[in-house]
Amino acid sequence: MIYLRRMIPVTIILLLAMAVAACSSSPSSSSGGYGSSSTPAPTTATTPTPSSSSALVQTATATVKGQSKTILTNAQGKTLYYFTPDTATTSACTSACAKAWPPLLATGSGAPTSATSLPGQLTAVTTANGNQVEYNGHLLYIFSGDTAAGQTKGEGLLGKWFVATTDLTTGSSSSNALVKTATATVKGQSKMILTNDQGKTLYYFTPDTATTSACTSSCAKAWPPLLATGSGAPTSATSLPGKLTAVTTANGNQCEYNGHLLYIFSGDTAAGQTRGEGLLGKWFVATPSLT
Repeated sequence: MIYLRRMIPVTIILLLAMAVAACSSSPSSSSGGYGSSSTPAPTTATTPTPSSSSALVQTATATVKGQSKTILTNAQGKTLYYFTPDTATTSACTSACAKAWPPLLATGSGAPTSATSLPGQLTAVTTANGNQVEYNGHLLYIFSGDTAAGQTKGEGLLGKWFVATTDLTTGSSSSNALVKTATATVKGQSKMILTNDQGKTLYYFTPDTATTSACTSSCAKAWPPLLATGSGAPTSATSLPGKLTAVTTANGNQCEYNGHLLYIFSGDTAAGQTRGEGLLGKWFVATPSLT
């Protein structure tokens, strides 16, 4: 009896120890299958947010011939250009030319898109270069000579390559697209002016009439007339409130705006200069509001 009494406490202790050991090896505490501290947080599938990363065309502000312009660029920010010999359906720059002026090509069947809203229309057309992007009917290219975003080294090259701007209009890449607009300082005031396709300021001469130039011969050397080629009416790269026409004068097929024959000034050595304004009291900068 004494022996049994002594063994009972020992047996109880052994049973308790076994119970504790069993609990410590329970899957509920070691596997993490139910413990909140080791349960991985559920992942939520995210839907890609549409962004401009897939857009082929972007816009940027760049200096073009000394003037600040809103231009078209590719997705990497490289300036886009158009080539005046092109038509809306045919590229005149292929093969070796296309190596120096790589065309902007679209992939897929959908219309190319822009990262920002444009006043004109982006489309794609099959040319010898591939599925080429065009803006308002102007096939688009980049220039291999532009080594960084924002450069416009191709502007005006060969008199046929020009930076594509957001206000580029249909038909303005023809050989008659002689007139553009720009903002310039005229007698200390900022004004919208008319320029030639190289950005040189255009002037009118008050002794002229709508059909006769009073500036010919030696005068026309200092004030070269703006001449049109071809039989069509000259066009502007931007919409104008007035009318561009061409009339035969002693200087040739001379452009005029609202009946004012147009000239550049040899004293303007860079785009945006207006040194001829008011000279002799007869020469004045031509503006879109000229009537």
